[in-house]
Amino acid sequence: MSFYTLLILLSLIIIVPIFFVMKEKSKHTQRASIQQHQAYLAAADRAARQSQIKQVATDKTSNEPATGLSVIHFSAQHPFVQWLYDEQVPKAFRVTMDSIGQQYESTHHAQITESQLFTLNKLITTRIPELIADYLSLDQHYAKTVVIDIDKQNSSYDIVLEQLNSILDFSQKLNTQSQSGVVNKLLASRRYLDDVYRESGKENGVTADSLKIK
Repeated sequence: MSFYTLLILLSLIIIVPIFFVMKEKSKHTQRASIQQHQAYLAAADRAARQSQIKQVATDKTSNEPATGLSVIHFSAQHPFVQWLYDEQVPKAFRVTMDSIGQQYESTHHAQITESQLFTLNKLITTRIPELIADYLSLDQHYAKTVVIDIDKQNSSYDIVLEQLNSILDFSQKLNTQSQSGVVNKLLASRRYLDDVYRESGKENGVTADSLKIK
């Protein structure tokens, strides 16, 4: 074997392993970079959502009239609506959130107290979006399988759904209260007209029964 041939073989023995090591190191660096970038995008997305939630809450407070609270007008930009149509959110959560929204919209807001309306607005505008954002920041397998409440044997998923159902129950009670308020106004109106017709009948010699609204 000639000296040059031996030199070439020795070079290959040294260079080829170095080439594969550098190539593998490059792949590892690239994968790490991709994972870091994905983590950055996820963190940026969560930060943007949180910022939007706070901004909506701030805007809502600044736009409220001096007397009384304003009613939420749901739009595509509202955090509650964005989470409602986000497929990352478990279906059971979105179904319950949809029911909460329907209860809110069918409530006669003038028939509940300012304190009750403030609490309901806060739950929908701030609390529910924050609750969903916190849940989605968890690993989904962990969120559904790991028990975090030993007493009730509840996972993170169970606890969030329980809180959403509690808010739904609260909104249903306020809705029922508001409907009763309107009914009471209708009954008061009928009693008022009965009294008016009764007084009118006395003045004109007509019996009260013939004028009473049936």
